[in-house]
Amino acid sequence: PGVGTPNSPQATYIQEMGIRYFDVVVLMTATRFTEAELMLVKELRRWEVPFFLVRNKTDADVQSEIEEEEDMEDGPLSEKRKSEVEVETIETIKEYFRNELNLDTVYCISTKRKLLGQYDFQKFERDVEQAIKSQRSVDAEH
Repeated sequence: PGVGTPNSPQATYIQEMGIRYFDVVVLMTATRFTEAELMLVKELRRWEVPFFLVRNKTDADVQSEIEEEEDMEDGPLSEKRKSEVEVETIETIKEYFRNELNLDTVYCISTKRKLLGQYDFQKFERDVEQAIKSQRSVDAEH
């Protein structure tokens, strides 16, 4: 459930959700990173809960940057330039989280069905699966 919503107020969210007892958390954000999400990251780190930061709607950010550049150029961009803008946009997003939150891994995705193979969605799936397996692994000798 989303932090900072009427049903999950920011002031009591961490305690009510029992965040410190989670095996792993997927923190999904889009467009802008909120104060509530920042608070959640701090608490996850405080309690040493593994988490994945996922930046959704990457396709919308890329398209917005392309349109902005097309407006400045007064015409459509080449496919090569569109690809470059995509790479630059994703790098800008990841750099923001590296600088602001000291996060090395941020998954930029789009949840649109036709774009699931694009960006970091498949890497995110693999990494989550691996994290869950390692969190839930049982020592056979005990």
